[in-house]
Amino acid sequence: MKKFLLIAAAGMALTASAQNVTENKLSFSYTQLPLMPLDESTTVYNIAVERHFEKANEDSLVAYQARLEAAQMKYEAELTAWETKRDVILKDYYTKMSTWQKAVNAGQASQKPVDPIIPERPVMDEVLEPQLHSDIEDSKVDAFFNLQGYDKGEGGAKITVTINPIANVVYGSKTTGSAATTKYQYFVQYKMPVNISVEDPSKGTVWQTILYNNVRTYNINTYTSQYDHDLWLIDNKETFWAKFESDVRNITLKDVNKQLNDNCGFPVYNHSTEIYTVKKHKDHQYNDLVNAYTAAMQGYQLIAQELDHSAAEPKLREAIKIWEAALTESQVNNNKARINDKVTALLYCNIANAQIWLNEYSAAEANLNLAISVNVNKFKRIANGLKGTSERNKKRFNANK
Repeated sequence: MKKFLLIAAAGMALTASAQNVTENKLSFSYTQLPLMPLDESTTVYNIAVERHFEKANEDSLVAYQARLEAAQMKYEAELTAWETKRDVILKDYYTKMSTWQKAVNAGQASQKPVDPIIPERPVMDEVLEPQLHSDIEDSKVDAFFNLQGYDKGEGGAKITVTINPIANVVYGSKTTGSAATTKYQYFVQYKMPVNISVEDPSKGTVWQTILYNNVRTYNINTYTSQYDHDLWLIDNKETFWAKFESDVRNITLKDVNKQLNDNCGFPVYNHSTEIYTVKKHKDHQYNDLVNAYTAAMQGYQLIAQELDHSAAEPKLREAIKIWEAALTESQVNNNKARINDKVTALLYCNIANAQIWLNEYSAAEANLNLAISVNVNKFKRIANGLKGTSERNKKRFNANK
């Protein structure tokens, strides 16, 4: 028991000697650089629309006509066979009736023949009309697109959007829950790929791809009874396709615009990050880290002003200078030191984070590796997360050199 108390006391002493890290959360705006940039001289773009669903409509009508003709031929063959069989039955019946009537007229008793059983006349198979795709105006497609950083106009980049037919349509349902919580969800699975190409007057084709060529799901509704869906279907069967097609096109074109901006535009986003400081601890003061935090925060708020973040550079460099000065005191093997292992790791992370936004990726990578090497679990995780941010920003920065 005495041994346990000594160990517990030692643990409390270690806890008491550990510095308390403050995670100062902040968010700032920045302009994301494109992965597939247009030429610097390009300032405008226009949207051109191609309709591949028109060919699908033609193919559907041709296939419908073929099914109709096949059904007609089948019906005519069945009708001819039926008429032949009917005539054989009627001839036999009329022959028997003739014999019977003559016998009756001659006064000879005779049992009347049984009425003939004629098979039902064949009915032509129903051939459903094809579900054709409705047209969509150029102006409606154009309204979905806004390439950020550019204006709409002629003589610049040409963005061709090819709208394909909705295909591979499968209606489905699934049941979730049990007893009173049972739910019946109805949905449609489908494909509606969109081809997009971006042509720059100076560079030629900058980006060309097919988007959303995968199975996607459109939710119809969720009910507490299957029969509620049946009721809904009675009133909406005729109008559902038009709504489904319109919704799917709207969803897809919005998503395509996001992909267009991610690859070729200059969208503005908010980024959340953290700047780490340390609270006053026993004989140690950390006013320098508070001053660095203030400078860094001011710098991050200026990032949105310039694409190269140059407006933020003076303040971020001021913060880096303070953090680097603090690192000269680093004693990673002395937990009681002002700049112990934990504080050392957070300083490397603060410096690397600022360097990422100053587009100094090699220096940032080196400091993140140093943060990881200190072997403080919390900051190893943070450093690995910052590595992801660094790689994403570096890729876009290099694409725009």
